[in-house]
Amino acid sequence: MNGFNQIGIIKKVGILLISIFLLNGTDLSKKNKSSDCPKNFSCLTTYISPGSIIPGLALDLSLIKVDPPKPLDKVTLLLDKNGKFIEVKVDKNVFYYKAFWKEKEILISRFDLDINRSLRTLANKTVQLISEPSNNASIVTIIPENTLLEVIQNTNPLTENVGYVKVKYNDSEGWVKRSSLSDDEYDIRYDKKNLQELVLPYAFFVKDDNLATEFKIIGKGFVVTECKVGELDCSATYRMGESSFGIPEEAVYFDLTVSDGKQYVCEMRRIDFVGELQRVIDEYISENELDPFINCHLREGEKEEEESSEESS
Repeated sequence: MNGFNQIGIIKKVGILLISIFLLNGTDLSKKNKSSDCPKNFSCLTTYISPGSIIPGLALDLSLIKVDPPKPLDKVTLLLDKNGKFIEVKVDKNVFYYKAFWKEKEILISRFDLDINRSLRTLANKTVQLISEPSNNASIVTIIPENTLLEVIQNTNPLTENVGYVKVKYNDSEGWVKRSSLSDDEYDIRYDKKNLQELVLPYAFFVKDDNLATEFKIIGKGFVVTECKVGELDCSATYRMGESSFGIPEEAVYFDLTVSDGKQYVCEMRRIDFVGELQRVIDEYISENELDPFINCHLREGEKEEEESSEESS
């Protein structure tokens, strides 16, 4: 009996071990199937940026209409054996990257991704380029303040201001702490400053060629002078808000009233003004030539009236 019992126990143990092995094997195969990086490829991870317009296409170039990629979603990009992105031609001179998103292979534009961004090192701390995204990583070199760096890869969405960012500095690649970098590509003296602070010392002209709109703005108080829409005079008031396009950010809106009674809205984003200040630093223009991009259009009610009158005529 004891012999039979021992054989039975051995069989049960054997079956248990085989079951565990098979279960593990199943899990491993699932992991392999769901792996973001296929065999024979190398990959890097990044995230979809806020403000993306068309965040992803299916492999047949159709829009992903059901549960499409969203801002801050993680994306894994495929690289070939030479470390180049695998691209697919979508239109004339338009190429999208092959990527994995939520275990699905999709196509996505680099302009919708964090790797399209450049950031600068800040002045308030020593910025270390380290060998890997870890607190225990070795230091490769030190990067000076106000150095412009292109984002190669990131462990967290850039807007979260946590984790690590992979960059190249001189001939070295490595990682820096996200908190050691600015929020945009412009000189660090403008980092964290709001639009009202930025414009305070300046006066500048803006114009929208599509609507033949132009006016002068005194930075202190956003006072508008010399306001014209075509040949007609206009007056303006301002209000602060959030941008209506691109990456969500601070914007100023000017409500224009023209002498013929028509009303327009003009929008200038923080990035549009900071971009002009960067041109001053780079000596492309002087402070007297500040001309930030501004987007003007008829007020919504006016636009609808104009469209209905055109249809009736």
